[in-house]
Amino acid sequence: MAPSNPKPAPSCTECQSRSMGVLCNLDSEALEKLNSHKTSNRYLKGQIIFYEGNQAFGLYGVYSGRVKLYKTGIDGRRQIVRICGPGDILGYRSLFAEEPYHATAEALEDSTICCIDRAAFFSVIGENPRFAFDLLRKLSVELRSAEDLATSIAQRPVRQRMAELLVMLQQTYGKPVKKGVQIHLELSREEMAEMIGVTQETAIRLLSEFKKGGWISVQERCITILNPQSLLEVAEIE
Repeated sequence: MAPSNPKPAPSCTECQSRSMGVLCNLDSEALEKLNSHKTSNRYLKGQIIFYEGNQAFGLYGVYSGRVKLYKTGIDGRRQIVRICGPGDILGYRSLFAEEPYHATAEALEDSTICCIDRAAFFSVIGENPRFAFDLLRKLSVELRSAEDLATSIAQRPVRQRMAELLVMLQQTYGKPVKKGVQIHLELSREEMAEMIGVTQETAIRLLSEFKKGGWISVQERCITILNPQSLLEVAEIE
């Protein structure tokens, strides 16, 4: 599906989202080089940015909105491996490995996405050792997260996985409200199921159980954490 209504790319030197990602330490010369080899497009919720298995020809960056990355198993089931927001970059591991994109990127909400030419990306890396180090550190963090996810899905009961997911969402996207902490990220029950490797029916049952226990409140796609300590105990997180 093609992106909708292309918008002028915000300048890399003036981009507010840049301060939240690995591009924050680049000097103005490097940013100008990236900017001159960059395009940006607006993707509506549900539109695909790139597909798993496509040739990797550029680096993608989230200017606004959120993107989910997911892999599709041989049985057709999806596993969401990462949620990306402003300042995050996508596709750089595939560029380094000279491999196709390892996952599909889909707009989780209306998003503006920038794409930087492959050659310009590698040129900036070669001229900026600090940038290369920041990317290496980011790779290490993502590898650890992937290992933790694989271990959780393989070894932890589904109840613990759901509690752990809610704790993570609270810590990453939570904002205090009168009755608790509201998760400011709209996820369908299917998407939550895809994040912890269960069926949609199981995800619905677990959320209903947590709601009855008074740990969360649920209004359509809006979840508020009412008793974070109980979730921590179920997830066995210290």
